[in-house]
Amino acid sequence: MCVKNKTKPPITAVFCLFLIILYDKINHMEQVIQEILNDIQKILAASEGPNNRREYMDSMGVSGRDWHFALTPEQIIKNKIPVRVIGCTGIAKLFCKLAQERGLKVFVICTARFDDWMAAKQDSTRTINNGHQLNAIEIDGVLRVFDAGCRRVHFIDTTLKPGSFIDALQKGSLDYILTAVLPGDEFLRMDTYKKLSNLYASGDMNNSEFTITPETK
Repeated sequence: MCVKNKTKPPITAVFCLFLIILYDKINHMEQVIQEILNDIQKILAASEGPNNRREYMDSMGVSGRDWHFALTPEQIIKNKIPVRVIGCTGIAKLFCKLAQERGLKVFVICTARFDDWMAAKQDSTRTINNGHQLNAIEIDGVLRVFDAGCRRVHFIDTTLKPGSFIDALQKGSLDYILTAVLPGDEFLRMDTYKKLSNLYASGDMNNSEFTITPETK
């Protein structure tokens, strides 16, 4: 009995099919991320009280630098806390919660403002090290980074390498360095400024040493 040879599809056709499938995955996930961003905006739109951290804390009778870093997503939603009170840390936590509820694998990307990072490294008495938190979702084995505080999803180019410069605020300038990539569950346990400052310095909540080496611009 003769067996008819099956013709293999040309490599270019297989590659094109792969790109189509990958594009569909990215497009679908982008829509899901956008839906979560919309949910975050609805949560923030329902906030109550002064949209200023110091004024809000005074009105609530709370104090201390750690207070807003310790806020959980549940507290933010239940107490309708304004966006300028929770900051980018609170927004990143909100996204983690909402993404996990959808069964997504979510990460938080910590970035530090480079000038502040260098100043803090050179002066051990300096207690302020400013940064900005981003989120990331794994799509087909690749982490896609974006700012959950924006109304529209926009993926940010980055190598995800600690010490690499990144346009964290999406203003066209590389003023921040990437310091840590954490699973959402781990970042949700970040509840003090000291832990966040450690993430900026070393990428480890429990290590305050400046162990990250910034890349050469």
